[in-house]
Amino acid sequence: MANILFDQKRDFTGGLNFRADQFQLKPNETPFILNMDVDPRGGVYTRPGYRRKHTTQVSGNWNPKKLFNYKHPTTPRIILTTGKENATDGKVYQSTGGNFSTIEYSSGNDIAVKSTNGASVTTWQDILYMAIGKDASQMYKWEAGTTYAVALTASGPTWQPYQVPVGGYMPRAEHVRAHANKLFVANTKELNDDATPTLVDHPNRIRWSHENRPEDWFQDDYIDIIAGGEGIRGLAVVDGQLLIFKPKAVYLLMGYDADSFQLVELSTNLGIEYPQHVVEGSGGAYFFDYPGGLFFFNRNGIQGVYDRLKPTIDTNRINANKLDLLTLSYVNDRVWMSAPFDFEPDTTSSTSNPTGVAVDYSNVNFVFDPSIGQNGAFSLYQSATWYAAATPVQLTGYGLLSGCDWTDDSGDIWHLMINPDDNFKYIMYVDEFEYSDDIPQNVLDDILQGDELGTFETIFVTPWFYDDRYVQDKTFVRSLYVVRPVDTDTQVEVDVYHDFNTETPVTNHTISLEPITTGGLWGTGVFGTDTFGESDLKEGIQRGGRLKRAKAVQLKFHGPSEVSNESLPGRQWGLNSIAYKYKRRKVRSQK
Repeated sequence: MANILFDQKRDFTGGLNFRADQFQLKPNETPFILNMDVDPRGGVYTRPGYRRKHTTQVSGNWNPKKLFNYKHPTTPRIILTTGKENATDGKVYQSTGGNFSTIEYSSGNDIAVKSTNGASVTTWQDILYMAIGKDASQMYKWEAGTTYAVALTASGPTWQPYQVPVGGYMPRAEHVRAHANKLFVANTKELNDDATPTLVDHPNRIRWSHENRPEDWFQDDYIDIIAGGEGIRGLAVVDGQLLIFKPKAVYLLMGYDADSFQLVELSTNLGIEYPQHVVEGSGGAYFFDYPGGLFFFNRNGIQGVYDRLKPTIDTNRINANKLDLLTLSYVNDRVWMSAPFDFEPDTTSSTSNPTGVAVDYSNVNFVFDPSIGQNGAFSLYQSATWYAAATPVQLTGYGLLSGCDWTDDSGDIWHLMINPDDNFKYIMYVDEFEYSDDIPQNVLDDILQGDELGTFETIFVTPWFYDDRYVQDKTFVRSLYVVRPVDTDTQVEVDVYHDFNTETPVTNHTISLEPITTGGLWGTGVFGTDTFGESDLKEGIQRGGRLKRAKAVQLKFHGPSEVSNESLPGRQWGLNSIAYKYKRRKVRSQK
């Protein structure tokens, strides 16, 4: 009689991998994971819910582009900027942690952002400087606590020589960044030297202010970077050096003044299209190149981190026509990449959709945690669906946009992201659990679903298990699962697939999870029947159903999707280990 063999899988730190060849998946990787986090210790568990940071929707046209952490020493602010859309100008908003209001330059007059990418903002000491687009006649500065922003007259029309600096100036520009005791702007618009001067675009130009004087600019303090495509698309600072991004080139500006500046070419085939495609992170900067993918730059050079997800680009599952909706954020030490992603790789192309991708909005976040494993790990998030109470039409979930970490005046850190839904104009805070008895409670999105909070799908798929012998049949007996604690009755559905065929599950079973309660019973007297004492919510071993006979098996776990559905109660769940038990069958010759 054949012995029962077993194999335990308790390491899932490889994260998401979209490689087409199933044999390339490592045992700790997954071909699909949704709304679950990878635990550095090995397991997977439901992500925290998204929560609204304010109570009233943001006013105005909703084309959100950026959140910025304005680190004012006494009144820190969240800065939100929207971009120009068609004929409607964007705006700049500020918040002390509650509802957002526009920044005005005079009573009733909002700053009018002319750039489709929103305002570019940076801080110099306690002052916020804003480049609102090269087609605007003035740039602005603002300090928290003051009523109005101050307009800065355009340098070039008027330049300020070193001998008589006066302040109050800033060139028309798309990008601004404080660096090396100077203010830098890029992609400018300036007067030419004709007898009758006219304004001319200089998309490849980067300028810097006088030393320690961000509002004075000398005419000759600039560099034109011609190679790498048209237009400087973004700036970032890494290790005290300025990164300059073009569509197909990356440059590093080294040095600290006009006499020592040195332009170093880092890449001649990588770059970015939009300023939202680069974000500074711990120890370096992340940027997205199409079709290269996601890259990381630090003092060791440029490193690719997108290899495991590269098929999303190669098979047109990320819509190349909507890259303006793709954004990078570095929030809570993780990279959040929003993207218009096609869940169905077989979408048919059409005249209006030549890439074959039907998705034309940011519907997911690819979340990269560089601290997990040797090369980091990806997961996939999508917000809960939203239902309009008056019109019960379901809208699809979204990927959250350009976020930041923000510290309020009490020293509390908030991890903020933007909800891009036109009907739900809120800033959300993420990655924060509320606990009871060590069980996370906030695992529902604060996104209206009729009268309830929004629920979201949780899915985890295992790689194929075939005991390194896919030619040999195996009879699988009941599998075992080590699960995480729950605070209410919870059911997780498991679909079972056989022999590398993922079209239809062969069988399925349910994992029924219950919180373990210690204590006594009141009995059946006048008090009724109930428990008392402390709740002891522990991990446990759960038995699964039979996986039947196959050469290879794959498991797909569906977490509870509706708290109101009696057949699928509960919400939070997690998986720490899977144990396969099986008998090897004799190999028979086949004619």
